[in-house]
Amino acid sequence: MKEIGILPCSGACNVGMLSNKAVVNTLEEKENTGFVCALGLPLGIEGIIKNGKSSDGYIALNGCKVKCASKALKSADIPVDEEIVISEKYGIEKNSDLRSEEKLDKIINDVKKLVDELQKD
Repeated sequence: MKEIGILPCSGACNVGMLSNKAVVNTLEEKENTGFVCALGLPLGIEGIIKNGKSSDGYIALNGCKVKCASKALKSADIPVDEEIVISEKYGIEKNSDLRSEEKLDKIINDVKKLVDELQKD
């Protein structure tokens, strides 16, 4: 079974925190998934880049249209196989409520579906 790396943006806003929560929940429920560190990739930290490149497929879970998760993967020459932008896909307005769990179950389910699709290929 293919290993799927999932990178949340972890931004300092509601949709950034939703991305992080969705990844953590997905990792607990789906086998052969890994958390890719968003900050270490663009900083060029060798161990994080090596670990990040060890997966067979990648999902960027962006909070907003800035797409920091996608950009972090690309900064380390890691392909973005699937991408979600939470604010756009789920119609959630970006704000400062870091504890928000708005549509979290839907986001988790969609990430798990993407994992399944990538593991089939």
